[in-house]
Amino acid sequence: MIAKKTSLESETTGDVALDRILGGGIPARSMVVIAGEPGSGKTVLTLQMLFHAARQGKKCLYFTTLSEPALKVIRYMQLFDFFDVELLDKQVIFVDLGACVRQGAERTLAEIEARVEKHEPDFVAIDSFRAIGELLQNQGGGARPFIYDLAVQTASWGATTLLVGEYTREEFPVFAEFAVADGIIRLGSERQELTSVRELEVLKLRGAGYTSGRHFFDISKAGVSFYPRVSTPSDTQVQPSADPGARATMGVEGLDDLLGGGLPSGSATVIQGGTGSGKTLLSLQFLIEGAHRGEKGVLFTLEETPDQLRSIARSVGWDLAALEEQGKLVIKYTSPVELSTDRFLYEARKEVSALGATRAVFDSLTTMSLGVPSDRRYKEMVYAIAKHMRGAGVTLLMTVESEQLLGTAVISGHGVSFIADNLIQLRYVEIGNKLERAISVLKARGIKHNSELRSMTVGSDGLKVTSGRFKDLRGVLTGLPTREPRESP
Repeated sequence: MIAKKTSLESETTGDVALDRILGGGIPARSMVVIAGEPGSGKTVLTLQMLFHAARQGKKCLYFTTLSEPALKVIRYMQLFDFFDVELLDKQVIFVDLGACVRQGAERTLAEIEARVEKHEPDFVAIDSFRAIGELLQNQGGGARPFIYDLAVQTASWGATTLLVGEYTREEFPVFAEFAVADGIIRLGSERQELTSVRELEVLKLRGAGYTSGRHFFDISKAGVSFYPRVSTPSDTQVQPSADPGARATMGVEGLDDLLGGGLPSGSATVIQGGTGSGKTLLSLQFLIEGAHRGEKGVLFTLEETPDQLRSIARSVGWDLAALEEQGKLVIKYTSPVELSTDRFLYEARKEVSALGATRAVFDSLTTMSLGVPSDRRYKEMVYAIAKHMRGAGVTLLMTVESEQLLGTAVISGHGVSFIADNLIQLRYVEIGNKLERAISVLKARGIKHNSELRSMTVGSDGLKVTSGRFKDLRGVLTGLPTREPRESP
């Protein structure tokens, strides 16, 4: 007889992002170690999960040991929104094991068993489990047998067990609980110059398709919030555009002609140019054009604030506030000073999904790169976000600052131009004693386009692109053109 294949049940953690990282949640009836150094957020995360389970009608036992007494834990946990005093002693039951632990392994295990038999919980948490092991070790080597006896007992309880403890990663091979556990979740932090970033890593989770690597989280009054690291979506997540020939017009007179009718819908475009060359204005006009066509758009800005952008727009006759009130445009500003890039991009994807946007702008990738620890990771993140937006059917613009003001600009786009489907170059040209703006389409993947360098002007009604301005000039790409010599009659 062939045994039927069964799927693994999971217990939700209460955080959608964390459940996704864990491959659906914590495997039901498993034993999981939640490890980390003091202050890493272990207790907050554990109790947040227990109170979420309690709200679903599940019973939870939370054992404190020799680290912090139960009353002290309750006092501090009351500061968090997830804490509900009405659930105490009914659905979430605190038990102090301190006195039992001092009496030895047998007495401690007996007390845990008695409480489990009495309350029949769905969740059991022991915090700090390391304190038990260290005390029993000092009493004569009873730690390892106790852990194995506990593992046998937890298998028969039918409860999901969380062992919380202060461990460094280097100590994992030393303690028996890590060998016995079905899962290991590590919490920690990494210093980045003058700040630090909180991280979570799943090192083991039997039977679950968890996402490996480091992920990020914050602790606030609301509790613990997670931000999965940005990664490329799987092929099954990427949905092709309904109409491969559909175009997203830029709304800039002359530029759509260069593009043969506009940008391909769902494509990613890098707009590269020097400071003040018109990158933000071009991006705004793209979003405004979409709004006039009934397409919702989001501008994710790391530079100008929403008020600054509204003021800039008013100078060329655009009313962003009206579009915002109509729900056609959303401006999301994030300060670059303490930027967590994975969180920023995770929230950006959520915003696009919640709004149902079909156009999005990131202004700028240059500023975003300041929050990324390495050049390789920066390129990975830009590639991933471009794929995610394409998968959501969003036409994406990303601005990049050029270092050169005049002369032939570097076309590297900070190393990400290869990721883009389209590349639009803005530059300055000195004519006489004036600097004039110029624009060209250097790349437009899959469509016929005109690569001619054209003049771009900013007027009271926005941007315009015109031809003929540089027709009689030589060396325009150097930024310092000269007149073509006239032929002798």
